[in-house]
Amino acid sequence: MKVIVKAFATFRKILENEKEVECPEGTTIGGLVEMLIAERPALRDAIYAAPGVLQDHVTVLRNGRNVYFEKGLQTVVADRDVVSLFPPVGGG
Repeated sequence: MKVIVKAFATFRKILENEKEVECPEGTTIGGLVEMLIAERPALRDAIYAAPGVLQDHVTVLRNGRNVYFEKGLQTVVADRDVVSLFPPVGGG
């Protein structure tokens, strides 16, 4: 199955703006993130505060819905899902 990953703000410096990722059935958001880290190891420190724990204010959306309100990193992705990664953003 294919999942579309979109990276925003500083995550674009590590990942492509948008890419298709081939995933096995049953892949979770956490598994998808690990697949991305395998390609781009710099993502690990940018996205995780500790193993399996997202940095504060990192937002991960699956089809526009924050995975925090689903099963977090255990949320299962489906074919053609769009996963968006947003780093902490500040400003004023």
